[in-house]
Amino acid sequence: MTKSKIFQHNTFTTLSGGFYEGTISLAEALKHGAAGIGTLDTANGEVTIWDGIAYHGDAQNHVRQVEADETLPYVALVDHQALKTFTDSSSQPSEEFLSNVVAQFPTENTAYTIVIKGHFKSMTISSKPANNTRPYAEILADQPYFTRENVAGTLVGIWAPEHLSDLFGAGFHLHFISDDKQFSAHTQSFITEDVTVEFGQIAQIEQEFPTDNTSFNQKKILT
Repeated sequence: MTKSKIFQHNTFTTLSGGFYEGTISLAEALKHGAAGIGTLDTANGEVTIWDGIAYHGDAQNHVRQVEADETLPYVALVDHQALKTFTDSSSQPSEEFLSNVVAQFPTENTAYTIVIKGHFKSMTISSKPANNTRPYAEILADQPYFTRENVAGTLVGIWAPEHLSDLFGAGFHLHFISDDKQFSAHTQSFITEDVTVEFGQIAQIEQEFPTDNTSFNQKKILT
């Protein structure tokens, strides 16, 4: 049985611990996969990578393609290999829906790649502002939220158990890109309408740190 893989440059905790400097270019990151999530230098906005193209959703709810030479302080690229695929045409809020997805995992001791495609009655996303210097929790507390009704698109990301939270964060970390490529950022909540769900079990992790970067080496990562 084919298992999913994940490549990470830095971790959820290095980002949430205050290291916001871009230390990998998009071009270099894309050598490791064609789908994933991240943020730009200074923890600017949200990056969603799908079909080998990276989209940046900013704090003004604008979406653009990321240039190859732009840098990221954190990015996770997944080699998504579906372990299970199913469709769901019910209308469910995201908390209930995602809880039902977790219930279908063969074990909660590993992480999973997640792809959910289709139509949503509503989708609420959030995006960090540019040029951040404050603690991560303060940034998230002030970030704007945006909602679109009756939207088609793709959720991509990961689910991780608590014991892997320092690497990935605990639970679901999903980004959304609409089919029209005009609505994209970190997923906060949604209501499903007609979707196809795929999850893959992550059996291999390639973890990279920018050990040649002086700022990274000297930074005290907060936990």
